[in-house]
Amino acid sequence: MKEQVIQIGDKVEMYRISAQLDENEVRRQYISRVLDYMEDDQIKLAMPMEGGRMIPLTIGDMYEVCFYTPNGLFQSQLEIVDRYKENNIFLVVGEFRSDLEKCQRRQYYRLQKIIDIQYRECSREEEILERRLLVNDFANEEARLSCRKILNEVKNKWTMATITDISGGGARFNSFTQHKKNSILSLKIPITQKGETKVIQLQGEIVNSEILPRRTDFYETRVKFVNIDRDVREQIVRFIFEQEREMLRKGIGGKA
Repeated sequence: MKEQVIQIGDKVEMYRISAQLDENEVRRQYISRVLDYMEDDQIKLAMPMEGGRMIPLTIGDMYEVCFYTPNGLFQSQLEIVDRYKENNIFLVVGEFRSDLEKCQRRQYYRLQKIIDIQYRECSREEEILERRLLVNDFANEEARLSCRKILNEVKNKWTMATITDISGGGARFNSFTQHKKNSILSLKIPITQKGETKVIQLQGEIVNSEILPRRTDFYETRVKFVNIDRDVREQIVRFIFEQEREMLRKGIGGKA
């Protein structure tokens, strides 16, 4: 069951379970990754790193863990039962102490990655033109064709921007234009999966748009995805997990 859900390279969040932890104390988060499976319901994890420094976990400590898998987030409890160095990689062995359950988190994991995109603002003019075409509100065919031509021209006015991070719920991008809060943008975002790149198109509502520090002409804009098809959101989430696993894989190679 676990091997079918959790894959080698998946990201792991870990929180130590302690009876001495004050209810107002912020739980410390450790980031690791899955390295391999073992017998007796055990799993190998990379020793967590923080600020370039290894965090040696103590044998016998219990952790609440969350696995970022291609099928979503799953949680369980692990006890640290061993730790050692293997092939120049420091690792810990965790033994499952509870069943693997689907996480009920609402937030999406956010990937920091530079992606060149195109976007345009969905204007009131576009909305009116589309409504007229939908109800066929024209005196003749010439008027309908003219409306269609104008709408196509409006929809072809794309602006270049650069995404700096993205999640299944939204994105952050930089551009030379500041946008009004709550306005709607149409976005073209290229994503790569299994070596194949395709462009997905979706809508985003402006959460905020502010000038970048020490700049007078460059703005950072945050959008939340709206009216998004479930399949499109799942494609974004799969893209993020694939990118994360690739970065972790390269990280392993760099330390070997």
